Formats: sequence, C-alpha cells, structure tokens
Amino acid sequence: MSKARDLSDIVSNLSANQEKAVVVNSAGTELTFGDAGSSDLYGFVKTNGTGSQKEDLIVHYTNGADDLSVANNDTEQSDKFDESFVAKRGLTFTVASNGDLTVTV
Repeated sequence: MSKARDLSDIVSNLSANQEKAVVVNSAGTELTFGDAGSSDLYGFVKTNGTGSQKEDLIVHYTNGADDLSVANNDTEQSDKFDESFVAKRGLTFTVASNGDLTVTV
C-alpha cells in the first residue's frame, strides 16, 4: 500500500482516533496511529544542598499533562529549569554509587 493511501485511511478515521498521532511503525514500512500523549517534558533544577556547591538535583515532569510552567513569574520570565528535554513518558532516574545519574526506560 502507498504512503498516500495509508495517510488517506488514517485521515478518514479521525473521529475514532482522538488524541492520537501519526507515526511511522517500528519496521519503518507504514504510517499508523500512535499515542500522542506518550511523551513528557523533564526539567532539572540544581539546588544547594548542605554544602556550598549545587549538590541536589530535582526532577520535574509533566506526567502527560500540559500544565507544567517552564518560566518564573518575574520581570525577566527566567527559566525554572537548569536543563530540560522532551522524552518518552515514564523514565526513571536514579543516582549510581559513583554519583552518575542514570535513566531507565
């Protein structure tokens, strides 16, 4: 089947596929519906711990919601996060015994 036909079939069935995204399947051979809510915004904030260096890392994430503010409500609208990225929902972050931050999918 052609890619144009795949897309035509998907568009013709919109009402049955609310909140879905058009994605390429894992084989890379056709367009299909995927979960549009399967990603999160992850924001990292480094804070001062007990010492003088920024020792604590706080992770914020949206958990599928779209109500995470990314700016402080100040005159400059400064960033709330030191680093941020969008990735698959459900990532788990841990700190290894050597201090490295690890992520599990």
